[in-house]
Amino acid sequence: MNTNDHKQKLEVKRVGGYLKEIVTFLDDSGQPIGHVMNPLMVELKPRDIAQIFVGSLVVASPLCLTEEVWKLSEELPMMNIYWLMLSSFIVVLSFVYFNFYRYKLKGHIINFIKRIFAVYFISTLSVVLMLLLVGKFPIEEMPLVTIKRVILVGFPSIFGGVLTDYLK
Repeated sequence: MNTNDHKQKLEVKRVGGYLKEIVTFLDDSGQPIGHVMNPLMVELKPRDIAQIFVGSLVVASPLCLTEEVWKLSEELPMMNIYWLMLSSFIVVLSFVYFNFYRYKLKGHIINFIKRIFAVYFISTLSVVLMLLLVGKFPIEEMPLVTIKRVILVGFPSIFGGVLTDYLK
């Protein structure tokens, strides 16, 4: 018998404080023959925030210690910085949508926006923290260079944050 001939029943339940999608497989008579429980990652929890921070910090740490990044932030034209920001936003928005909210956005749009905001805010915070710790955050003396440096290091850091958020 082909496994595609079986019917499925989908339910969303809270298990241990987390939303889970429970797929129950039914036989031809409608009786359950098995089930699979998948995490429904549409809510932003403190654990997710910690994962975003750690992932961002792991990527930002070595970059903040690199002289090439410091010099590049002084020399890179603003147009390149704008393109980095735009491409980062498009990629992160797409990644979060397709990996967390695809087919589940309805009813969860506020959580979608919160997750995008959290990824950017927490990742930026981790970059600023690292740059402050290594003395490469000259916001008063060179504000434009500092902003460019945060965006430049933040670009890969944001991806590290969103990827670790996805890994459960």
